[in-house]
Amino acid sequence: MTLAIPMVDIPSGLTRVLGSLKAKEQPLPLESVQLRARVVDRVAEVTVEQKFGNPFREAIEAVYVFPLAGGSAVSRFEMQIGKRVVRGRIEERAEARRQYAQALDQGKRAALLEQERDDVFTVQVGNVTPGDAVVVRLTYSERLPFFEDGRTELRLPLVVAPRYVGGEELPREQAGHGVVPDTTTVPDASRITPPRLVPGFDAKVSLGVEVELFGGFSDLACSQHAVSTSSGPESARVMLSREREPLDRDFVLRWRIAGEEVKSQLLAHGGFALLSVVPPARQGFLGVARDVVFVLDRSGSMQGPKMASAGRACASLLRTLGPRDRFSLQAFDEVVEWMPGGFQQADEGAIERGEKWLRSVEARGGTELDLAMREALQQLRSRGESAGRAPVVVLLTDGQVGDESSVLKRLQAELGDARVFTVGIDTAVNDGFLRRLAALGGGTSTFVEPGARLEEALQSVGREIGTPLVTDLHIDGEVTGLAPARIPDLFAGRAAVAFFRLGGPRVKITGRFADGSQFEQELEAREAPLAAIDHLWARARIVDLEDEFRASRSEAVKKEIVALSIRHTVLTRFTAFVVVDDEVVNQGGTRRTVVQPVEMPADWEMTQVMAGGGPAVLSAPFARGPQRAPLKAMGRMPAATAQAGAGKAAMASVPRQLMEKLIGKHSLEKPATVAERERVRLALEAFLGAFVAARGGRGGAEQLEQARIDLLRALGESLAIATAVPLLQAFLRGAAVELVAAVAAGAADAALYARHARLLEAGRDQARVALGEAGAPAGSFWEASI
Repeated sequence: MTLAIPMVDIPSGLTRVLGSLKAKEQPLPLESVQLRARVVDRVAEVTVEQKFGNPFREAIEAVYVFPLAGGSAVSRFEMQIGKRVVRGRIEERAEARRQYAQALDQGKRAALLEQERDDVFTVQVGNVTPGDAVVVRLTYSERLPFFEDGRTELRLPLVVAPRYVGGEELPREQAGHGVVPDTTTVPDASRITPPRLVPGFDAKVSLGVEVELFGGFSDLACSQHAVSTSSGPESARVMLSREREPLDRDFVLRWRIAGEEVKSQLLAHGGFALLSVVPPARQGFLGVARDVVFVLDRSGSMQGPKMASAGRACASLLRTLGPRDRFSLQAFDEVVEWMPGGFQQADEGAIERGEKWLRSVEARGGTELDLAMREALQQLRSRGESAGRAPVVVLLTDGQVGDESSVLKRLQAELGDARVFTVGIDTAVNDGFLRRLAALGGGTSTFVEPGARLEEALQSVGREIGTPLVTDLHIDGEVTGLAPARIPDLFAGRAAVAFFRLGGPRVKITGRFADGSQFEQELEAREAPLAAIDHLWARARIVDLEDEFRASRSEAVKKEIVALSIRHTVLTRFTAFVVVDDEVVNQGGTRRTVVQPVEMPADWEMTQVMAGGGPAVLSAPFARGPQRAPLKAMGRMPAATAQAGAGKAAMASVPRQLMEKLIGKHSLEKPATVAERERVRLALEAFLGAFVAARGGRGGAEQLEQARIDLLRALGESLAIATAVPLLQAFLRGAAVELVAAVAAGAADAALYARHARLLEAGRDQARVALGEAGAPAGSFWEASI
């Protein structure tokens, strides 16, 4: 059982204000954080070690909310007491919580590791006795981005930044131990909002970072920390130079690999493979004209250097547009504001007006990203003269929102043929969410620190906003289980990456350049020295399944996620790691729950708006009590509350409906009606007819474009159908735009039609299954050659 115990012993003579203690020192359970990374080829394996102590007079349960790299595959979790190490196991989330709670009530030491977001995790360590020291250790793997000039970077997140939470408070017990209550839009807000340390409070957490780089390198730079380096015969070691570094900004290490220019490569281990494809450099590629909507986050979390950097970044990207392109500028917080004039032709005068408007944007208010994306997509839909022009959305933000699911679902339903690119600007960016947005939008994601190397980092972004250099990538060979299901297009300067099961020694990659010529590479598999590829494959496959679950809420998909997670020991939001030490150290299980406060990210500015003043962050261990006195900071971002009461350890599992809502829909997906299926079938048949007519010289670009628009409109009427035909959606948003432009310019040759015919047949066949037409009679348009 859990006994209600006051959270903080306040010495006499100390004064207390709401949300903080005016004391120089208060005991906190987290004593140190050590990160060790090994980088081999294009894969990093990172071990995170957290040491917890107990400075109190009774047993405690320590709770710590912390970040990891977005998209990483967490594959190992263990607890160490003295010299004894107890290995954790992965279970379905509710079962892991049950085992953890039972162990604590029995007086045993135990630890629980859960994933809240792509980049936010919670660890709980229970029955830590007075004077005890318990170490928890987790290992994760991630694929590093590599660019054609040999540059790469490793980002080790160290702090969870505050996130805007909207909606009304839910009238029930909170799901977590955070300072913001669960709401109707973010039902687990209390699990992603840890209390904050007041400025100047020394949490006395020792930080250590050590990175070992195998292979040669040059131009090594760490943008936010001072480091020292040493070299050995096979590797180089990079370490922090200072001992007392705060955990308030990401550790970002960049370097250039030595030797030749980065080339495509195929790494294999244990039957799994990692393929990274780099396009050859090409000169003079023009591509189609672009209509670009820039979406600039001006919320309170962007206060200070981030706002200035975001404005500069947007202005720099404006300068990458050509005279054939058009642009529109939007800034958002709780409301959306547009630069007057709608879409502007990207001539010198319009760009200067855009830069002037950007200089007038200041940070304020909340982060209503869903509203901003809705209006951005509407702006693209309502633009005139769109035929043959590629629609693009560029989002510049720190990504600090709690209701990520609504934004992702909006893109799934309303994206149309637009591409989405994200630029994350922060010292502790929400990279997992921004990468997912870009993946759903068929674009890429880039991250920069405020004020640091901004122009250099944005050079590649400007190239990526355009159409891809190579599309329609396909892998030939003994390949199964491709993840992601669709290989990303190749943009200038950046590799496309895929994971799969490999049964042979080599693969052949084929695709098409924008001019219709063939792209082809053959690669021999090379044995990878790190055993992380199977975990990375499983993580990539799970991401695909999570997207599918968000659209369908299929119980079968959820079971597949759990099965993959357990089989490959990769943490997901449906599973958790649990470790139990059999030694009984706390008879009766009485304990106090102590939540570790975390730093405010560097360069953040918090506005104190509570009547009567007082900091909006905490300097003492936090406990959830029966009452709340919410503060507000950064506009509508709720801040910490001070609770010095008592509470029970919240070990009851989150209800199933809540768990599914974390990455799912509010309600079951509405199935397509007979009428909706028939409209899609007729529109698809019309589009196929327009394609064949154009190929035979009997139709033009106008007819083909109208048929494309009609088909997209029919798909938009049924989310169930739209999300079941990704190949057709990809063709309509990308390849078809290029084809219409080529037909209009008189540049569509036989090779271009042949390439698009193969893609269109694949999309048609997928639609045939989705529409239930597999049993259509022979001779119907489903069987006709395109």
